[in-house]
Amino acid sequence: MEPSDLASAVHARTWDWLVDLPQRLDLVFELIDERQTPLLPARSTPDTIRRMLAEREPALVSAISGVLQSRAPFQAATNGFQILCLPAASTGALIGARALQDEPTDASLRDLDLAGSWIVNAIEESLAKPPTASSVEPYRMASLRRILDEAMSRGSVRKVVGAFVEALGVWDDVRCHVYAASANGAFFRYVSPVGSIAGAAPAELNQIDQLRDAHMVRLGREAIDGMGFASDPGDALILRLPTGNGVAWLLVFTGSIDGLEEVRLTIYADMLRDALNDVIAAATMRVTAAVARHDLPANDSLSEAAEGVLAQLTSASGGQQSALALATATGRQLLAAGNRHLLLAPDDHTRQDRLVIHSSDASGTLTLVVERDQPRFTAFERELLNAGLAALHPRVQATLHSAPDTERRRQVRPVDTLFDQLAAETVDAGQPASVIVVAVDRATAAPGVIRSWVGRIRTELRAGDFAGILSDTEIAVLLCDTSADQAAVVSARLKQLIESDEAVGSFLHPALGITTRSPESAFDGSLVGAARAGVIH
Repeated sequence: MEPSDLASAVHARTWDWLVDLPQRLDLVFELIDERQTPLLPARSTPDTIRRMLAEREPALVSAISGVLQSRAPFQAATNGFQILCLPAASTGALIGARALQDEPTDASLRDLDLAGSWIVNAIEESLAKPPTASSVEPYRMASLRRILDEAMSRGSVRKVVGAFVEALGVWDDVRCHVYAASANGAFFRYVSPVGSIAGAAPAELNQIDQLRDAHMVRLGREAIDGMGFASDPGDALILRLPTGNGVAWLLVFTGSIDGLEEVRLTIYADMLRDALNDVIAAATMRVTAAVARHDLPANDSLSEAAEGVLAQLTSASGGQQSALALATATGRQLLAAGNRHLLLAPDDHTRQDRLVIHSSDASGTLTLVVERDQPRFTAFERELLNAGLAALHPRVQATLHSAPDTERRRQVRPVDTLFDQLAAETVDAGQPASVIVVAVDRATAAPGVIRSWVGRIRTELRAGDFAGILSDTEIAVLLCDTSADQAAVVSARLKQLIESDEAVGSFLHPALGITTRSPESAFDGSLVGAARAGVIH
């Protein structure tokens, strides 16, 4: 059988640019000629439609006959698919299909219609030119891929997003604001077009309950104003773009955006998703590989080696200061590195300038704290550090377990030693320092009560004060710039707090001891030790 004129024209051209479009659009497409023969490369689409064509599925055959005869769209629902047939290339037809979750929907039909119309236009524009000529859509997609690849080679997520935003502004005069998920869950503006007017887009976006993953939502004027975007006579669309490790982005497009442009932007956004997945995966591999390259000696050099690993993790997230600590399940600290002040601060997950990451197992918890001034930490940076810490944790545990007992004890940076050092620095600065030790009877303390009390106490302290676990029956509280009288007031408040704390499930009466050191009086020995010795039962 001789090929049809349409088949000959299609076979004379390359359709590489069309190969992955169905997958990007979550749809299935097939181009057929007047003989109902599939024309596109077989690898460009799943065999769903071809199988139904071969089996002469009645509903599909009826819809195809209708569109070939009338040159008008026909729809059908069969074999769990919603189908739309559109006239294409004067004598052929484009068949679009989407798997049905329940019953056919108007939204699904609209997606098929928009995407199918865009593909029909792109195919007809390509067929109207000589086989060797370049068409708009293949050129743009190939160019965007080159732009994203070049940005990916720099290893920067921000460079990739910035290149994407700039390309859209040049090609389509579409403005794109990209919002990243922050480490604590909110979406904040990550990249905006160069030259954007101040106030044109809100700093944060949180009203996104109506969004579906990878489905564009066209916003009405009320929604645009409610989100805080500047008044613009054009269109506005928003897309929630999920990437690897459960991290999502929000893309807000504004400008003159009709249905066909909407499909094009959906395809471009999916290409951005691929680039983000690749660059984040590469960054994660670099971090875990860097962690694996560090030797962790089972001797006095472990703390120094931990400092080196910590520097790698801090650099990977753009941090300015950081700390790393390993503690047993009872709260006893086995290893500490970096700025230890960070380990004593309250674990406030609402802070934008701090990331606190934990890796836990039955033996204990490895904690990483990273801080920086600007910009706020993102969810993908949190996942990057999660991967690095998860790779480090078993190595540190194995190193400590393989070390002799005397060397393991050398790795411990006890809370009393740390508090004594901080107190000395406070006194040297001309301010008094007080320590309160809270103790409970070992025979009556419920499991986990000490850790629970530390958490409650930290919420009551000032930003410059600290609380830590001394042992499985003791807590130390360091109060900087606090006199003996002021410390006595705090001690009474803490005693009342603990005795009234039903949440810990233990109704105990703690014993407390207080010691104060001031610049005017001499003091010898451990401030924490003196408070411990003064515990009154």
